[in-house]
Amino acid sequence: MAQALVPVLTPLDFPCVVVEDRAEFARRELFPTAREVRLAEFSDPAVYAAITEDDYLCIMTRGHQNDLLVEEMALHTPARYIGLIGSARKSAAAFEALREKRFSNGELRRIVTPIGLPLGGRTPAEIAISIAAQLIQYRSGLVPKERRGFHDVD
Repeated sequence: MAQALVPVLTPLDFPCVVVEDRAEFARRELFPTAREVRLAEFSDPAVYAAITEDDYLCIMTRGHQNDLLVEEMALHTPARYIGLIGSARKSAAAFEALREKRFSNGELRRIVTPIGLPLGGRTPAEIAISIAAQLIQYRSGLVPKERRGFHDVD
């Protein structure tokens, strides 16, 4: 999914940093328009150290446990947007696990899931467009603070 998303976001002035924990996928040739491609463990605090309130995080790892780890680390950053790709069921399970780690519903509301606008797209390219459209909404301020994130966390 990231290979479809990065080339869509780059010309929209969303410079992309791809973080991958597998050497075979952390290759510049797979993400030629990315600002940076890093090979790093998702649990490495250095990955998250430079994240600011102007940054947008799109979580799309290869599995639930990795997603959960990245969500947990992301919630400790001031990121403007934390988006998680996946189904409502996957998101609910992740939120339950994050609650067990003592994250509040208010903190969980920072996570936008499912990621992207509901445009009906099914292909990676179509989903990338829906994610880009949502990021533009957030950047432009069209999404009021109280409407951000996942709302079925109470």
